[in-house]
Amino acid sequence: MKDATVRSMYEVLTSQPPDLVGVLRETIPSIGMLIDALEQQSDPTLRLSLLRQIGAEWYACGGMAEVLTELGLHLAARLPMAQGIVVSELLLAFGAAQEEQRTREWEARLVARATQLDGLHRIISAANSTLDLDTSLQTVVETVAQVMNVEACSIYLYDKHRDDLVLRATLGLNRAAIGQVVARLGEGVTGWAAQLGYPVAVSDVYKDPRYHREPQLGEEMFRSMLAVPIVLFSAERFQFSADKLQGVINVQTIAPREFTQEEISFVETAAGELAFFIANAQLYQQTDERLHQKLRELTTLQQVSKLIAEQIGLHDVLNLIVEKAVHLSKVDRAAIFQMGEDGQLKLVASYGGEGDGVRDLVIQTVRDGRPLAVMNAYQDARFPQLPAVARVENFHSLFCMPLRARGRTIGGICLYRREPHLFDYEQVRLLNTFADEAAIAIENARLYEESLRALRIKSALLQEMHHRVRNNLQTIAALLSMQLRRLDPASPGAKALRESAARIQAIAAIHNLLSRDDIGVTTVGAVARQVIESVQSTLFESDIRVDFAILGDEVRIGSRDATVLALVINELVDNALTHGLAVEGGRIEVEAVLEHGQVLVELRDDGPRHPPPPSRHSSGLGLQIIETLVNSDLNGSFSLIRDEEAGWMRARIRFPQRIIDEDRIEV
Repeated sequence: MKDATVRSMYEVLTSQPPDLVGVLRETIPSIGMLIDALEQQSDPTLRLSLLRQIGAEWYACGGMAEVLTELGLHLAARLPMAQGIVVSELLLAFGAAQEEQRTREWEARLVARATQLDGLHRIISAANSTLDLDTSLQTVVETVAQVMNVEACSIYLYDKHRDDLVLRATLGLNRAAIGQVVARLGEGVTGWAAQLGYPVAVSDVYKDPRYHREPQLGEEMFRSMLAVPIVLFSAERFQFSADKLQGVINVQTIAPREFTQEEISFVETAAGELAFFIANAQLYQQTDERLHQKLRELTTLQQVSKLIAEQIGLHDVLNLIVEKAVHLSKVDRAAIFQMGEDGQLKLVASYGGEGDGVRDLVIQTVRDGRPLAVMNAYQDARFPQLPAVARVENFHSLFCMPLRARGRTIGGICLYRREPHLFDYEQVRLLNTFADEAAIAIENARLYEESLRALRIKSALLQEMHHRVRNNLQTIAALLSMQLRRLDPASPGAKALRESAARIQAIAAIHNLLSRDDIGVTTVGAVARQVIESVQSTLFESDIRVDFAILGDEVRIGSRDATVLALVINELVDNALTHGLAVEGGRIEVEAVLEHGQVLVELRDDGPRHPPPPSRHSSGLGLQIIETLVNSDLNGSFSLIRDEEAGWMRARIRFPQRIIDEDRIEV
């Protein structure tokens, strides 16, 4: 029921019209129908239910409680019923409907507030989750549009340098206009809100003279608009000034709409949170280039340090240093000078140009041990010869830094600029770092060359030592052979001399091998070949055929282990020839493998397949020598296995691999 109808009805009722029910049937048909049902009903319980329905319907139609009381008195007289019962039932139903309506309104307000809080939470989360300003702004417009239940939302950011507002994010408008549409302060609803510093709500933009339609946005269909400035407030909350303005957030609807104070407050709160994020993002953007510069410096220094550590060559390292010095220091040219052993400076690396005309300045820098700066090469009275050099090499400003290593100056690094330039602290600091890296590279190269010279000398001495030891051992073996010719070949003394000569020849063969191969390193296969060749020429003089085979991997061992292993293999071969293959000959195999850092050597012969030699006394000295050498010198283990099934006698030796690798590191 409209308010005018209620007032008219109240005036009619209070003037006691002749037919109140008739008036209600004409003005409020729904209540008239309930009154008819009430008059036709005789059941008291159903009558009370109908009275409650009349009271609730009266509230729903917008009626007043005073008029409802008059209606109750009239109905009590018509039914007939007690006036107190009729009036109380009507008013109780009226009050219950009113309370239910208030509850629904509160519930709606709570739901709206929860939605707003959730939206603020998403806005804050978006602001805190990334420093990508555009991504966060797009999340904000989508969230505000959803919470406000509007068709369009946009954010403009204030450009302090141009003094205008630039569209940076939108939902519902033309996204192609982002970055293209610009609003001036004080122009349009957006510019008006930005200039005033407080929200501007317009229920119908076509009736507001401040509204300015932007053709690129495609906003012809929108009627209502709310513009809220994004302001970064300090402690003085309401003291607005242009330096605190960050931008404007707009919401627009297709249908005309009166924005409530709660809705305006929500957008203000969202704008406040957004202001801090925008300020932080802009601060980040201002320092981003500096941070990237630092990152480039660290990356470059890491590359230089890596090259120095890898020892790929002084020339490559120094060229990289001057190249990066030019790019990071924002200069036109860089050069490195090195002090030679003769005390003369020479240009060793340059980038961005050539020429060493400033050698005298570098010499002064080296002599004084401190940096030298020349802002204007054509006007510096300290160096009268410098203008001619500057014209030839095309530079105007110069900065030289000494290179120091181990307490002495070994050269200098120079930066050149074509225009007059004062080298600031950051450039000097960066150049000092490059100077340290260059000094390290030069010093490392010098030490490396000295190490190579020392290694070559030691290698030659070691080869000479092996050569002399081999000759001495061969001399001893020759003396034993001369003595052997004076004895009966079948006598025990002759046998002992042959075995001793064979052992000495095995050691001499290993020294011969080590003097030709990598210093201090050989392989099990090479040791076995040398021993077998020696055995064939000394121990084994019969016409019986014995085949030798060397199998397995190329397992590397050190010189000390090689000498011991040679003696062990010599004893094993001698044992096989004496006790297994003396009658018919046979086959001897030597196989080496590397298993988990352990060297496994197996020497096997097929002696069990052949008839044994005539029985003769054996002292067992050979096996005793083998066990002593393997256990004490090789720190390994020895086992002798008779393989009846395969017909082999297997001697197995296991010991840890101990060598000196290419980097001279013991493993």
